[in-house]
Amino acid sequence: MTDSQVAVAVGAVDDRRAQAVSMLEQLLRTMEIPATLEAKDLPDGSVSIAVMPGVELPGVPLGRRSPVGDALQYLLNKLVNKPGTERRWIAVGLGGHPEPRGAKPQPQPRAPVPSPAPLTNGSGAIPAARPPPPPRVAAPVRSSETDERTLVTEADPALDAAARALAERSASSGRVYALVTLGALERGRVLKAADAVSAVSARAEGEGRLRRVVLTPDKLVPMPRQRLPVDDLPEDD
Repeated sequence: MTDSQVAVAVGAVDDRRAQAVSMLEQLLRTMEIPATLEAKDLPDGSVSIAVMPGVELPGVPLGRRSPVGDALQYLLNKLVNKPGTERRWIAVGLGGHPEPRGAKPQPQPRAPVPSPAPLTNGSGAIPAARPPPPPRVAAPVRSSETDERTLVTEADPALDAAARALAERSASSGRVYALVTLGALERGRVLKAADAVSAVSARAEGEGRLRRVVLTPDKLVPMPRQRLPVDDLPEDD
């Protein structure tokens, strides 16, 4: 290879690196992320770019691979490596230069664990007896469902009135209602208020965030056809 060919090849590498840095700056500017870029050529002909963000990126660990860094790297390689040209890999790292492709982290050697000294009684070494393993503790048995009614100690007039009104509406309309996203204390208030209404029963069912209060009338009324399941919508003139 002549000196002119070497100069052309080096110029192509430098131009590819400058083009990658310019495009990455535009991408970061579009994402409104101020950053300082540091680019270098690698022995295998690829380009490594370290992105030093000027602001904290929530959920993006610096110095490690992340979806944000992988997305920037993918877009940059698509933009720089045009079809029909020699492909040069562009590696992008957030918080520093990324590890070279194919490099594997070397395992750290473990420090040797010293063995315990044997016990002696004057006549020879006696191996130390191992303590018996601790007994297994059985998993706690899930207790039966707690009745939230027992948690209510004070009255809440507004919530009690709303719960009674909903229970009366369930009894009069013959429809089943379910209340979700309530705390245990609120469920107890609704259950106690609904207990005072006749022709309807109230119970709590489900577990965790899916636990809900269900109001069931004694006499269910089937829904009429071709009508919405809400009877308080304004009628069209």
